[in-house]
Amino acid sequence: MEKLIRSGLTRQDALRQTRLEFGAVDHVKEDCRESNGITFLETTVRDIRYALRQLSRTPAFTITVLLTLALGIGANAAIFTLMNAVLLKKLPVADPGSLVRLGDNNDCCVGSVNRQNGDFAMFSTGTYEQLKKNLPEFEELAAMQAGFWGRPVIARRDGTQGAARSVAAEFVSGNYFRTFGLQPRAGRLLMDADDTQGAPMTAVMDYEAWQRNYAGDASVVGSTFWINTKPVTVVGIAPEGFYGDRMSVTPAEFYLPIEEMPVLANSPYVHDPEQDWLYIIGHIQPGLAFGPLQEKVTALLRQALATDEEFSSEQGKTWMKKVHVVLTPGGAGVQAMQEWYGSKLHLLMWIASLVLLIACANIANLLLVRGMARRAEISMRAALGAMRGRIIRQLLTENIVLAGMGAAAAHRATTSHSGRNTFGVARAPP
Repeated sequence: MEKLIRSGLTRQDALRQTRLEFGAVDHVKEDCRESNGITFLETTVRDIRYALRQLSRTPAFTITVLLTLALGIGANAAIFTLMNAVLLKKLPVADPGSLVRLGDNNDCCVGSVNRQNGDFAMFSTGTYEQLKKNLPEFEELAAMQAGFWGRPVIARRDGTQGAARSVAAEFVSGNYFRTFGLQPRAGRLLMDADDTQGAPMTAVMDYEAWQRNYAGDASVVGSTFWINTKPVTVVGIAPEGFYGDRMSVTPAEFYLPIEEMPVLANSPYVHDPEQDWLYIIGHIQPGLAFGPLQEKVTALLRQALATDEEFSSEQGKTWMKKVHVVLTPGGAGVQAMQEWYGSKLHLLMWIASLVLLIACANIANLLLVRGMARRAEISMRAALGAMRGRIIRQLLTENIVLAGMGAAAAHRATTSHSGRNTFGVARAPP
């Protein structure tokens, strides 16, 4: 404007010329606000308010869409939560990524293993001890009973009026908890000294069982329990959240050393070199390749089996050539339940996805019918000067509000029904 004044125009004419060149002041202000994003936020808020008013005017349509969305999203969320707990969840232990399991199948139990096919995933006590002694590549190598859920024990706390109960108990090696890097919730965990012949009989109680049956009574630690009529001292409580080395509908309430099994369970096969009954899992040292280690484990297993009568005959020598061990990631533990229910869960996921697809198709039809009914409204807005992009943006806002309300309804429904069972899913049955 000053330049125009210097050119000879009056101040009023210069101001008029400047306004003609740059446009109205309000228009310039609006452009500045647009560049700062202020108008976008204001119009978005107005669009949301308008969308809520429009949806409230058609309650039947809104409720139908919300229920359809809640059904489709809720079903998928529930099935995915179950799949995550069963198929994707790692053991609640320290550094599950470095855990390696010896074996690639879930054969169970004593007397059911076909040794002739050569694929070993269960081992005898003597074989475990030889592998543990000769595999320095493993920082720790632990063993655990394969079929503990099929051999319950009778337990009763000494000095109480409580009735004896049939509970699951798992026999494990003395370094079991150390292999998983766990710390006790109370007392102490099992040690190597507990897993020796002639040692005082000890046990570790599961945290959930401690809370459920004894309300977290601290006096449980150090007390005596009669397990299969034999006195056993509970030396500690397992950490909270630990459900063992596998998921099971009957998680172990007691963890007992392997050497107590002949006394407590009257099991003669514990030291039988031809009876395979133990799973083995361990922490591998960083940077080691599976291939050479797998060959070494196979060679050690063949050495251990060389003295077995089953492999000493001519036919047995043929079977020996097939003997091998496949190392597999052990972060999820023994995946018996994953193997048994994996295909069924995947089928459920496909069904839930189909339900969501049908729900989306139905909602698309409802929105199309609603859009046809609003042709007069949209035509009127266009006639009054509303830009096409602005109309589309407002309609998209309505759909986003609907989707958000449907997702919120699905979340509320799934959390109210499954929240109290989240941990229970992780302990689902094999």
